[in-house]
Amino acid sequence: MSCRKKNSLPKAGQQTLLPPAEVEYSNPGTVRTLSTSRLTSGLPYQRPVEQKNVDKLIRNWNSRELYPVIVSFRDGKFNVVDGQNRIAAMRQMVGGGDVIVPCIIYTGLTYEQEAELYAKLDKGKRPLTPRQHTKALVESGLDAKIMEIKCLVEDVGFVWALEEPTGEPFEIAPIRALINAYQLLGGEAFARMLSLVAGTWQGTPNSLRASMLSGMALFVKTYGAELSDRTFIRRMSTVSPEEIIRLGRIETDVGLRFARIILDKYNSGGAELSYRFKR
Repeated sequence: MSCRKKNSLPKAGQQTLLPPAEVEYSNPGTVRTLSTSRLTSGLPYQRPVEQKNVDKLIRNWNSRELYPVIVSFRDGKFNVVDGQNRIAAMRQMVGGGDVIVPCIIYTGLTYEQEAELYAKLDKGKRPLTPRQHTKALVESGLDAKIMEIKCLVEDVGFVWALEEPTGEPFEIAPIRALINAYQLLGGEAFARMLSLVAGTWQGTPNSLRASMLSGMALFVKTYGAELSDRTFIRRMSTVSPEEIIRLGRIETDVGLRFARIILDKYNSGGAELSYRFKR
């Protein structure tokens, strides 16, 4: 039996269940069927469609378990908030054509509210990666902590790689390490730490690894008031991130081991800071 017959998905031209065009949308959502040709997806806050997930949906397809696609009607467009993989699976099963799908349509949502809704809906399914979840929060603009981190990163001249990292200079790929550094230091000291990293190692990719950021955060937290930024940059710019990373592999606590190495290299240049790490 062919896949099309087995799953009996209706094609767009075969369906007459669309309500009148003058349907009035309201919240908490209007149930309606729409052709996939009228749906817009691939918005920046969404994770990309992955073929392996689409293939899995097709293998386990059961039309009786088809949940409605969540749609936001905004600026004259039906934006898919949740259901991209289902749409891709249904279209693939009919040879790439458009199909009629059940939708729950919300109206009056801003782009930012769509992003927030997406993050909430997706949280209960396959977990978002830290990068995907953070990107959705950035697109929503509603998480003050995440937005401040992004602003501080960009103010120093870095790019926070919320898409797939490219490995270019001044591109910060770690997610958790950067958020943890902000939580440890607070905004002002966090910005200072980033400035030290930028001024010392000029945005080289290895200087922006999670282990380096963790070590720098602990170092700045411990010695902030005693530390001369100019002296730090002068002394530490002669030490490569690769050397710190190589030595750091000996210890077990990531943040502590890198902070120790940074302290040791800093002290080798003259007046010393005492060892005061508490963990």
